[in-house]
Amino acid sequence: SPVATSSSPVVTSPSSPVSSMPVKPQPSGTFTPEQLEAANTVIEYFRISDEVSSSLDSDPQPLKDITMGQTQELDMEVVDGYRRRGQVQTGVMVVAIIGASDAREEDGVRVVAVQVCTDSSKADVVDSRTGQSIFEPGKRSMYLEWNIDVVKTAEGWKIGDSTNESVLGCRA
Repeated sequence: SPVATSSSPVVTSPSSPVSSMPVKPQPSGTFTPEQLEAANTVIEYFRISDEVSSSLDSDPQPLKDITMGQTQELDMEVVDGYRRRGQVQTGVMVVAIIGASDAREEDGVRVVAVQVCTDSSKADVVDSRTGQSIFEPGKRSMYLEWNIDVVKTAEGWKIGDSTNESVLGCRA
């Protein structure tokens, strides 16, 4: 589920601008400009996702603008579902960039695969009327490792297809 953002040791509040956040590649090395742009796009995506999910009447357009394809469809379904059921996100997702692949050409566009670990232990989804969590205690994966394709489009970098799996924790 969508949620906020950080890059390695820095944890930011949803209101801090992404452009000022240092994205330090983990475990080592330096990112190319394309890898850095892709990583920043992932961080911005989770920040926007947190923002859109934390209010029943926030504008979902920024989330639509930063996504494409199946990810966009799934995210819009999740947001619509939360709103229909009166559910909102509290707290923020902590995001750690693990790494990024070299850019590749795919169907005439540049794609960078970004590896991310998200920690949702500081976030929840609750019934907006009662404040009760929608999750059964102990039944939720707190940590997910993602592989997210970030695609360079005419409008800028967008979140494309992604996969994730539950992990025991995020690597520091």
